[in-house]
Amino acid sequence: MSAWFVRISSVLAYAAAAVLALWATGLPAGVPLPVPGLVPLAWTVVGLVWLRVLALCLWWADDNFGWFPQWGDDEAWRTSAVSLEKGPARPCRKRPSLFRRLASYEYESIPWVFLRQSLVWLLVVLAVVALGGFSRAHTSHHVRSLVRAGAAHTTATVVKVENIHEQRNDEDEVTGYNATLVLTVPGGEQVRIEDASTAARPKPGSRVDLLWAPTAPELGGVVEEGTDLERYLNRTWGITLSGLAFGLLPLLLVLTCMLPTAIGADADSLQEQAWSPLDQTVHAAAITGFLLLVLPYLSGTFTDGGGTLGAAGLGLLALYIAMPVRALMT
Repeated sequence: MSAWFVRISSVLAYAAAAVLALWATGLPAGVPLPVPGLVPLAWTVVGLVWLRVLALCLWWADDNFGWFPQWGDDEAWRTSAVSLEKGPARPCRKRPSLFRRLASYEYESIPWVFLRQSLVWLLVVLAVVALGGFSRAHTSHHVRSLVRAGAAHTTATVVKVENIHEQRNDEDEVTGYNATLVLTVPGGEQVRIEDASTAARPKPGSRVDLLWAPTAPELGGVVEEGTDLERYLNRTWGITLSGLAFGLLPLLLVLTCMLPTAIGADADSLQEQAWSPLDQTVHAAAITGFLLLVLPYLSGTFTDGGGTLGAAGLGLLALYIAMPVRALMT
């Protein structure tokens, strides 16, 4: 029975992680962070992963020392019943329960081991796609503050230009301009933009695209020509093809590295690894570290830059590349 505690905790941890990854993958650029329920779900995943480690330790102790009592005779369903009618007793051939039929299934078979491994790889790919979604959807703290205040997109008119700086490429060619702009929005209200980026030299009377918060004009706004500002108005959850593109690299690694290595390894080695309390403690610690790195993005408290996301994704891939490699070497 202790083995079933391990299986049930594994299913719960996998299901919670899959829901978290799917949820994060479909987050739109305009969703105000933190999303209610997202951070508690991340902590739930951490708790369930460590619950599985605890269940593995209990199973190992029971398997080696017999710490737990037996939960009944597995052959009890075959016992005979005495008939109330006269005559010899007739055997009661009762069909075993669903739980007993599931318990009798051979979960150490080679097809099962590789099915389980494939499901884990699928979840890893989905997790990397979710990381790509965060790096694509949520940029600066300023944009997030505008989104939380109810961002809107409009065309504004330049009324004042200050501190113009040219942007140049490696060949010293002018590629754009940075400036401080005072803009007039439809309705006559003025908004000051500290770091506006335009392709042409701005001057009074020019018209630019503006992302701002009508309820909080003191936050300023964003002027960045060449950037799709309207995407920050999208609050509809959905997985996009561009978002799935972030899964191409991990999928390629699965097909060219993890899968051939796992096939070359002994299925028994993969099975032992999956049921090793020590190995799974290392995995639980790595997954916890991964979620801690991602937690600022789930809660909307992260600073600019995707370096943390890249490190988290590479660490996760390295962990699951090492699994079949280690199984191959044992």
